[in-house]
Parts: sequence; structure tokens; C-alpha cells
Amino acid sequence: MNTEAPSAAEALAFIDQSRAKLAAASETPVSRHLAFAGLIALLFASPVLPLEWRFVALLIPLVGVALIVRWDRRRMGMFINGYRAGRTRWVALPVLVVIEALYALSYWLVVERHTNWAAAPLAVVATVVAYVGSVWWCDVFRREMLGSVA
Repeated sequence: MNTEAPSAAEALAFIDQSRAKLAAASETPVSRHLAFAGLIALLFASPVLPLEWRFVALLIPLVGVALIVRWDRRRMGMFINGYRAGRTRWVALPVLVVIEALYALSYWLVVERHTNWAAAPLAVVATVVAYVGSVWWCDVFRREMLGSVA
């Protein structure tokens, strides 16, 4: 028998401590939520641009996401995927569906109906959805991490 092996209670306590540290490390500044929401706003500007510039405009949010990942890794030492398994997935999926539906509507109104002004109010709604969704996701993540600790 190995007497140096941690007991089950010690192992569970270590897991709880690790989850509490992860929850504390994942405290997200407002600027991070605003950065994500800003990328969504930029995405909604793309249909208004001439066709040759739309592809360039779509690259900005892609590069922006990479920069956010880098930012998170520098700030927290890690990046937590938004589509991870757990309760947070039930936040990420509806937020994604709403933003995609708004984008599809915006694209259709601008490109097919030539109603360029429609992109602005839909972009505002999508930006609010992205910001609120980001804050909500982080709150759910912290509660999930602290579930057995709190």
C-alpha cells in the first residue's frame, strides 16, 4: 500500500481549489467584453461595403478573435473555448444563433433589398447581444467552476 498517495478527500479538495483558482483567473474586464462586441459590430458593417472590400472587412473580425485569444492567454495564462462542454454551451449556442440570424437578415436587407441603413440598427442589436452574451457566459462559467466550492 502506498501511504504517500493522496486520499480521495484530499484529491477532491485539490480539484475544488483548482476550480476556484480557475474561476478567479477568469474574471473578465469590461474591455474584453467590449472587444468581442466590437468585432461583431465590424462584422455587420461588411455587407454595406463594395463586394471587393467585404472579404477584407471579414478578415478583421477573424484577426480580432486571434488577438483576443492571445490577450486572454497573456492575461490569464489560458484561453477558455466558448464552445466547451458544460453549462456555458447553453449560453454560447443561443447567442451565436441570434447573432447569425441578425447577420443573415442584415445581409439580405443590404444585398438583396438594397436597404443599407438596415445594417446599422441590426449591428447595434447584435453588438448588445454579443456584449450581454459575453458577460452572461463568463458568469455561468464562474458559477460552474465554483459549483462544488460555493
